[in-house]
Amino acid sequence: MLARAVAALVLVLALAAAGCGSDGGQGDYASTLNEAQTQLQQRFAQIGKHITPTSTPQQDQRSLGQYEQVVDSAVADLRGVHPPDGLDTLHRRFVTELAGYGTAVRTARQRLSSDDPRAVLAAQSALSASLTRSGERLNATIEAINKKIKG
Repeated sequence: MLARAVAALVLVLALAAAGCGSDGGQGDYASTLNEAQTQLQQRFAQIGKHITPTSTPQQDQRSLGQYEQVVDSAVADLRGVHPPDGLDTLHRRFVTELAGYGTAVRTARQRLSSDDPRAVLAAQSALSASLTRSGERLNATIEAINKKIKG
């Protein structure tokens, strides 16, 4: 179940990366978002190879810790980006929603430390649901950014 949640996250980022285009002076901004999403997707795919149906909760915790680091780094980088005029609010929303992935992963990682298999399954299920919700919000924000860029 955890592997599916991670695969869903990678898919959301792949779809998001495909959405941003460039238009005039806003092309650099769109390129920056594309690059951030592409790097996240690639790093998540690498880490995701370690989360399998046969991996232990401890192994999954380590992998989720790596996800946290990747998300935290991307959020910090994106906070340093200065969006074009008119995109400030959407950019802040995008960064906040991406940070939501880190929060979901952090919470799941903490809950995976349980010795109770039911608690571990609940943590995995909660992570999957949280990533789905976060992905929907993130995609809506990316769509709004694209509309704003394309005019």
